[in-house]
This record gives sequence, structure tokens and C-alpha cells, in this order.
Amino acid sequence: MMVKVRVMKGSAPPSMENGILIVHTSKERRNNIANLDIVRQLSTYFNIPTSVIRLVSGMKSKSKIFSIPDL
Repeated sequence: MMVKVRVMKGSAPPSMENGILIVHTSKERRNNIANLDIVRQLSTYFNIPTSVIRLVSGMKSKSKIFSIPDL
């Protein structure tokens, strides 16, 4: 399944709004650190390993699409 993610600054837990998952991170955008934090949060949110989550689009954007295996 494809999951639309909107990234915001801060430390609140992930929440769903209008079909878009809102994920907060305060990690640096440099060297992919923020994206790795988002993957970690998605892993916890969906209770799946980080290794199965793939960033499909939005590497440098606040709007991202992740591929997550069907649960």
C-alpha cells in the first residue's frame, strides 16, 4: 500500500488527517537523517520492520509517499 506522509517539525506522535499521515521530526534534513527518523516512526506506527518500508517519492520534500507492505 502507498502511504502519503506530511512531515512537520516537532516531536508529536504520528496522526492521520484526511487520509494523510502527519509525522513530526526534529532531526536534521542533512544526510537523510530526517527520512530515517520518519521510517523509524512509520515502523513503530504500523508495527512492521524498517527494512520493508520504501520511500517512493519526496526525498527532499515535506510531502512524501512511502511504500508499505499490505498488513
